[in-house]
Amino acid sequence: MKPIPHSKPWITEADMLAVREVMATSMLAQGEKTRQLEHTLSEWVGGCGGVAVGSGSAALVLAMMALKVGRGDEVILPTYVCTSVLEAVLTVGAKPVLCDVGPDWLITTENVTGHVNGRTKAIIVPHIYGMFADIESFATFGVPIIEDCAQAVDGKGKRPLKSTIAIFSLHPTKCLTAGEGGVAVSGDSRLVNAMRTVRDGTERVDAGRLLSPLSDLSAALGLSQLARYHETLDRRRALAQKYRSALEPILRDGFRRPAYQQSMHFRFPVKVPSGLDMCQTRFLQRGIHVRRGVDKLLHRFRGEPDRNFKMATLLFDTTVSLPIYPAMTDEEHAVCLSAATEIFSSATSSAGRQ
Repeated sequence: MKPIPHSKPWITEADMLAVREVMATSMLAQGEKTRQLEHTLSEWVGGCGGVAVGSGSAALVLAMMALKVGRGDEVILPTYVCTSVLEAVLTVGAKPVLCDVGPDWLITTENVTGHVNGRTKAIIVPHIYGMFADIESFATFGVPIIEDCAQAVDGKGKRPLKSTIAIFSLHPTKCLTAGEGGVAVSGDSRLVNAMRTVRDGTERVDAGRLLSPLSDLSAALGLSQLARYHETLDRRRALAQKYRSALEPILRDGFRRPAYQQSMHFRFPVKVPSGLDMCQTRFLQRGIHVRRGVDKLLHRFRGEPDRNFKMATLLFDTTVSLPIYPAMTDEEHAVCLSAATEIFSSATSSAGRQ
């Protein structure tokens, strides 16, 4: 059997046909398909409009620019998130203020309290591993909330927009893909117009632009993926249930049940006492790629001590992310399940003897 990657896009004949149809028109640049994708994704979460750009990171930059976040401003974000979020904050010239996360890998209001001040211009709240953060709870801080949906997109209409701006990534490893791309959605028409102006500029050419278009070619793939997204969710849930049934008896403390119950299962993280370092090689020997979840905690890039981020550090040391994606075959999943059962049983037994 071929090696089993940690993630893989699900590309069907319908996806390829959608792309070929656009190629046949010779209209490949940003155009009508891109506008359709913006409208469809905005409608998906109950927004009043969306603006598509070339990446999820660009969508985050676009959101902050529309909110007039810039030099001297502070943006709060968790240390337990991918580096591109930090890079986006630095791109607009703002100061990143890092905070810890809760035991479910998600940022909470308790983590943010104490960091908000007069210079705080936005709080970035990522959904992690397909698990949804409590967006509404952050409204108490009275500052714009940017909801990072790169790792969690639910069914149409199931999670109406509660943030100031929500950003989506269309990277090949994300919930749905356009090859590359991102979309920023808001329920505030003024912010939608502001984001569109930042991307497209004005006739007067009196300000800079974020030159990051999304092509119709990419948008066609994104629209095709959305059209069958319910199948994506069903497949993820089915695979996750098999993992849970087999692994919960072994990793009794490795599951946070409330978090899993409200997840769309973009990833399947488990907490293992010995952590990734003790089991990654054993998975690789079976041709299975597992990951830590995040490559590095952001506060370590910034030279900040682990003692200020105790939960994130614990999660970083103990989380193992297993392969789960709709393109995975039943045979591949059975191999992963068998390996995980054996390896985690051994790891928990060793931990119990120590």
